[in-house]
Amino acid sequence: MKFRRILLWLHRWVGVIAGIIILFIAVTGGVLVFQHTQDRWLNPELFPGQATALEYRAPLTAALDEVRRKHPEMRVQGIRLPRDEHDTLVLMGGNLMIQCEPHTGAILGTRPRIGLWWQTFVKLHVNLMFGSTGDLIVEIATWITLVLALSGLWLWWPLRIFGFRQGAGFRRFNLDLHSVAGLYSALFLIVVSITGLTMRHLHLEHPRSPGSHAPQASAQRITVDAAVEAAEKALPGAKAAAVEMPPPNPQAIFRIQLAFPGDGTPAGRSVVFVDQWSGAALAVHSAREGSFKERYDNLQLSLHIGAVGGTATRWIALFVCVALVLQIFSGYVLWWKRSA
Repeated sequence: MKFRRILLWLHRWVGVIAGIIILFIAVTGGVLVFQHTQDRWLNPELFPGQATALEYRAPLTAALDEVRRKHPEMRVQGIRLPRDEHDTLVLMGGNLMIQCEPHTGAILGTRPRIGLWWQTFVKLHVNLMFGSTGDLIVEIATWITLVLALSGLWLWWPLRIFGFRQGAGFRRFNLDLHSVAGLYSALFLIVVSITGLTMRHLHLEHPRSPGSHAPQASAQRITVDAAVEAAEKALPGAKAAAVEMPPPNPQAIFRIQLAFPGDGTPAGRSVVFVDQWSGAALAVHSAREGSFKERYDNLQLSLHIGAVGGTATRWIALFVCVALVLQIFSGYVLWWKRSA
């Protein structure tokens, strides 16, 4: 009992001290769970009016030709393929992002690549927009969240509160809310906290370009569609998610990211390098191969944002953020009532 009293005291005061920072991280994280859906709501003119089956999208060269015709000064550096049937084809170059209708390649609109609302929320979530100092604060807050989740389960065990008791007063209601929100979100909160911590320190190097030989005098560059086709053939079962266009260098190559079904991230975690002259796959890096550490590194972001199982797990990630907010508010109420 003495240990439990000490643990309860630590749980209470650590939560009170760090609660505001944890609340901020939880709210910004919750906003980011469905960032692409919110983006479509906020900017409907930049997205197709009707769903477009991904297998029937227009050739990428059609969108490239349209962009080059209307923006001849722009060099397209990257292409992001539609994530789902409601998404757009995005061409990027410099500080400009051009969104195109996937079925026709027609330009829907343009916007800057930097300064988008969700990019601001990412910075707030990751480091409070305070650089390395913010990084340290968020990391400490994440450690505290993990400790609070584990200690909360220990403190819950003797009480075993599974729901709200009828006829309970305001303080009892907050105790039940704090216990229920903590109980049903604990496992997922532990996963989110651990992945949040490991993402700060566990990073594999991005696959490096293998390099290419100088082309023959009669060689002709392949199209971006041919490069995508070559990459998908080199990694059966995966679909291209993004293309890094080769710069104006005869020895440069295509870097193509691909996603397997169930990868959990539309951006893809596999990479194929394709020669811009011969169309040969020069190197293949599959997310389904490698050591446990490499696989975990590829998977940790998807686990953190709830993207492993699609929409269902994103709702779980949002539930975790809401539950954490409820725990913080109810915890402050319990502390206030005890101190009053």
